[in-house]
Amino acid sequence: MKKPGRRKKATQGTSKTKPSAKSAESLESVYEQLKEMLARHAPPFKLSDGGVRGKFSVQLMVPKPVAVPGAYGGKPVDLQMAAAILQKGYVGLYLMCIYMNDEVKRKLSPALLKLLQGKTCFHVKALDEGLKKDIEATLVLGTQAYRERGWLQE
Repeated sequence: MKKPGRRKKATQGTSKTKPSAKSAESLESVYEQLKEMLARHAPPFKLSDGGVRGKFSVQLMVPKPVAVPGAYGGKPVDLQMAAAILQKGYVGLYLMCIYMNDEVKRKLSPALLKLLQGKTCFHVKALDEGLKKDIEATLVLGTQAYRERGWLQE
């Protein structure tokens, strides 16, 4: 006797395919370009690889732990400014500087905002010169915002 429950949906015509070798290669190129952009901001930030186990990832961190007012019980924590993670169908670009600063978010270009999924994650599938300039401008704004908050030392 079968147990009552959910019936398995037919998967006819909805096969999941892996990204082609060409698209995977281009995503790797996007990841490498984003990694280079992040590296240009170290110093004043610290660039570290491998923040996510089993994935190509890089993160831009404040060099010393920071006490964020009203968060973490006032205890100093490691603070990220930006990160890039190579995912299956896109490169995730995380810009933490917009999470804590609406002024910076308002200055983002419409082209970059179209890629925003959630609060700080941008799904990047391809880079052109305009998008590179937009991301670079955002990293500069984020660096400035972190300095103004006293999170970066000269």
